[in-house]
Amino acid sequence: MYCKKCGAALPSHGFVCKSCGAMMDEEQIKMQKKIIDEKEKTKIEVNLFSDQYRQDPVKRDYTKRQDNKYLGAIIIVLIVIILIIVAILKVM
Repeated sequence: MYCKKCGAALPSHGFVCKSCGAMMDEEQIKMQKKIIDEKEKTKIEVNLFSDQYRQDPVKRDYTKRQDNKYLGAIIIVLIVIILIIVAILKVM
């Protein structure tokens, strides 16, 4: 579909032209919703082989752990302190 104001290609999702910012008219919105509904119907659900043999699906949480937030800074500070001590001992 193309924008009726500027003629640019309309996005496959959303109801606003990316070029001029014009809102699609009702006919285009209905057509867009129909296309989205058809895509949703043809989606294929993918299940992991391991999930098929479990009672409940595995919850996967990919958030970063907060425990390691300052670990890098602490290691760098310790290395700097060790280097300072070694330098002082060499001078003596």
